Amino acid sequence: MKKMRRTLVGIAAVGYCTAFVPWSTAALADAQKRPVLYEFIQQTVGDHPSLKASEAALSAARARALGQSRPVYNPALAVGYENAELTTKEIGISQAFDWSGKRGARAGVGRAEIEAAEAAYALARKTILTEILTALANYRTEFQKHSVAAEKETLSVKFLALAKRLSSAGEMPRSELLTAQLALAESRAAKNEVAAALSNANERLIATVGEDRGFWPRLDGVPSVPGNGADDSNFIVEKLPEMRLAIAETEISRARIKVAKTDRMPDPTVGLRVGEEGNSNLVGLSVSMPIPIRNSYKAEVQAAGSDLMVAQQAYYSVNRQVRARFDASLRRYISASEAWRVWEENGAEPLGEQRALLGQLLEAREISAINYLVQLNQTFATETASIELNGRLWSAWFEWQNAGANISTWLETIQ
Repeated sequence: MKKMRRTLVGIAAVGYCTAFVPWSTAALADAQKRPVLYEFIQQTVGDHPSLKASEAALSAARARALGQSRPVYNPALAVGYENAELTTKEIGISQAFDWSGKRGARAGVGRAEIEAAEAAYALARKTILTEILTALANYRTEFQKHSVAAEKETLSVKFLALAKRLSSAGEMPRSELLTAQLALAESRAAKNEVAAALSNANERLIATVGEDRGFWPRLDGVPSVPGNGADDSNFIVEKLPEMRLAIAETEISRARIKVAKTDRMPDPTVGLRVGEEGNSNLVGLSVSMPIPIRNSYKAEVQAAGSDLMVAQQAYYSVNRQVRARFDASLRRYISASEAWRVWEENGAEPLGEQRALLGQLLEAREISAINYLVQLNQTFATETASIELNGRLWSAWFEWQNAGANISTWLETIQ
């Protein structure tokens, strides 16, 4: 079994001519201007609105957590004056004391919210990376298919010119000339259809990236075979941003139960007053305690408990989904990788040489125009199928990397 080719990415690969897309001098010059994939992704992600929104949400969570970690009560200052039989002047200060642990409970909510915001940020980044790379892979596939369609049109033009020359010389019947004309019309129609698909893929890529870069980084070759297989799926799944977010949401609900319980506990307020009453000094001390009679806040505790149950069930649901997605995406990638390996070993042929040979046989009239077209179309169908197979391999790879939250790691290995 041949080893799978390592991934070749970026302008370092401009000298490499893909097996199915011939590069012209102008195309090579354009390729030299294309940014390296890692740098392109870093620039795109750094300016992406979704990620900026997640960064702002994370900053807000940190600010809220800081506020929740502050003392619950501030001291209160009171000034009094009474002009009666005796003039009374006083100034006092009072302070409520957090004996029930409200500050600690609220700080726990803040910490859990930071964890949730960090997980949401990681999830947003992973999602954006996957969307960009998938759109890039789809564009690459359509671009290669368009190149194949353009080559087919070129050969159809040459075929029609040869058919006209042979028909004028009486060496080709008119039926075959009409066949050549139909072949050119069909190839042009197919090229227009592929051009529309390429335009749609380019539109999706621009919408995902946010701007038309003019030149896009290349994805050449194939991704490498996974080395860890499915053995590490349990470990990987537990580290996924989706799971981290679900865990954080559960912790937030659990911390809010503590907040609700501490809200049920009254805290005392101690006050001190000093002043003058006539010619006498005045010193007063007061202690007050709320009485939770009209509202015991028991309903809030019950509601927080129900919210925790909701968060726990959401965690179990997400756990099932991410495990199923990871296993299924790995199976799809292995299947696509095996299909590509079989193609490399048995299906990859020098199609350009085969087409040139067919043209020589047709010009020498050793094969008919119908046989030429049948075999020529078969070479283009084979080439298009291989391009689509390679595109499915890249798409399956990105799906699996996304399912395992390994996209960032993969990008680091190719920079």
